[in-house]
Amino acid sequence: RDSDRILGVLASRSQRAEQGRTPVKEQLLLTRYDAGRVERGEMLKVEDVQDILAIPLLGIIPESQSVLSASNQGVPVILEEESTAGKAYSDAVGRFLGEDISHRFMVAEKKGLFSRLFRGAA
Repeated sequence: RDSDRILGVLASRSQRAEQGRTPVKEQLLLTRYDAGRVERGEMLKVEDVQDILAIPLLGIIPESQSVLSASNQGVPVILEEESTAGKAYSDAVGRFLGEDISHRFMVAEKKGLFSRLFRGAA
C-alpha cells in the first residue's frame, strides 16, 4: 500500500511531475521476502505485488539475519558475499546497470533429510 501511494506521488505530485519533466524510472525492489511465508499464504507472491504495482521487477531481497548483523556492524550487507541478501542486492545492482541476471530467492529452500533430523544440533 505504501509503495502504491509513493508511486502515485512520483507520478503526479513530485517536482519532476509538476514541471512536466521525464518521469522517474519506476522499478520494484521487494525486500524481506520469505518464500516459506508465501507458501503458507502469509505473504503476497512476487507476481501478486507486480500485478498490484504494475512496475518492472528489479530484485527480490530475501529475509536474512545477515541484514541485521551488517546493519549493527555498520557494514553494507552487499559486502557479505556469502549471504543470500548480499547476493540479491548484488544481483539487483547488476540488473539496474543493464546486466541480464535471472531472479533468485523466489522459491522456499527445501530442507534435506539430514538438516531436518539435525536441525538444532550444530
